[in-house]
Amino acid sequence: MVNIPAFKLREASVFSRQVKTRMPFRFGRATMTQMPILHLKLTVETTAGRILNGVSACGIPPLWFDKGATQTHADNIYNLSLSLRLALDQYFEMDDAPVWFLHQNAEPAARASAAAKGLNELTAGFGPALVDAALIDAACRYTGVTLHMALKGNLLGYGEDFGALMPAAPTARMAVRHTVGLLDRITDADPGDPVEDGLPETLEDVVRHYKVKFFKIKISGDKSESIDRLRRIAAVLDGQAGDYRATVDGNEQFHDMGEFADFVKIAAPDPKLRELWRRTLWIEQPVARGASLIDAVTGPLREVNAFKPVIIDESDGSDEAVDRAFALGYRGITAKNCKGVFRTLHSYRRIKAVEAEGKPSPILSSEDLTNAPVVPLHQDLCVAAALGIRHSERNGHHYIIGFDVLSPKERQDALSEFPSLYRARPGGHPIVRIDDGYMSLEEINRNGFGTLTEPDWESLEPVRLPDAPADLIEESRNNP
Repeated sequence: MVNIPAFKLREASVFSRQVKTRMPFRFGRATMTQMPILHLKLTVETTAGRILNGVSACGIPPLWFDKGATQTHADNIYNLSLSLRLALDQYFEMDDAPVWFLHQNAEPAARASAAAKGLNELTAGFGPALVDAALIDAACRYTGVTLHMALKGNLLGYGEDFGALMPAAPTARMAVRHTVGLLDRITDADPGDPVEDGLPETLEDVVRHYKVKFFKIKISGDKSESIDRLRRIAAVLDGQAGDYRATVDGNEQFHDMGEFADFVKIAAPDPKLRELWRRTLWIEQPVARGASLIDAVTGPLREVNAFKPVIIDESDGSDEAVDRAFALGYRGITAKNCKGVFRTLHSYRRIKAVEAEGKPSPILSSEDLTNAPVVPLHQDLCVAAALGIRHSERNGHHYIIGFDVLSPKERQDALSEFPSLYRARPGGHPIVRIDDGYMSLEEINRNGFGTLTEPDWESLEPVRLPDAPADLIEESRNNP
């Protein structure tokens, strides 16, 4: 019988690290030039009395968790910090228990507290997601096994049956699905302020340098502008990217599915988009979350699915969302650690249930939240790899040189512990290594929950909860 470790939370410390983009990243109505990355260090005690740490981290990009018309980046930071505080309040109340049992008992109360304070579902889930990830990290460190092994062996208490649903081994090499942001220069001749840091800037440059074969293309709600930009992107990919594949991300920019169906009926027959459309795998969250999981979506969604399958992302605010989405006709859902590892495992389990009924397998798409090294990137890749996902949207390496903000110790640790994932470069800080469009997960898959050495805590800014939100907002304002 499996000896499932049980933990009691003893201490929690929160830290922040501000990162800046090397170029503006526009998605939806937000343009990101900087963001804080929250780091959580939990100290837990086992039933046997052993004390150890667990670590998690996640960036806070502007206007993704909550895109309300009156919301600002500062509002998002405050609310997400509040979500973390509310989650910690609940998890500290729990007696020692396996990680999954802690989640089951603390997460509903944390969500209820967040809802009472007006936080939306994605925001409410952020705090529990960070706590759960740190607990999973502690479990992997305590048992000395990888995440894949922990899930296979039910060391989180998630269920003996779940291991049988998983692949025999994690993904060893992850194909990079490169993000094409709304402000990105497409060709080398496009006007703009060059970064000139020796790394790819334009889409043409990315194709040449990284040799990626998967692309994620952001579109806006302006139909004419989006079609024109898609034509320019298609010209580059058709001419230079070889046997490529693409996905399209609407980031909730269309008011309803009928409006998006009208766009698709114009875009799909366009002769300049024929090859791009043929190579498109799916469309992600085109419609505002408030209009995406309602009964009225079914008719126009059926029309769009006739062209390409549609999946949800921002609408995935609770465990109930996946079944509601499938019932309405959506063909898949996203995997993101910022929504919670257990949310992704729940979606994976539901997808396997659909397969068991003999129906076509829904899509589980690994998506980025501009994850930067070390902890956010590693833990996100570790989950995707454990579930056998073969390609993943990655944009943190493109918009942020994460090593710029790491301490010298962290840089050296990352290079020595993960040599297949990072490479040194003359005249600049190390960067993610992408060879022929792939990232190696060799060390990610053999080091617990994707990490080995803890962050250099002395190099991060301590955050005080619940006073932390004001600190983070001030930090954001001082780094526009």
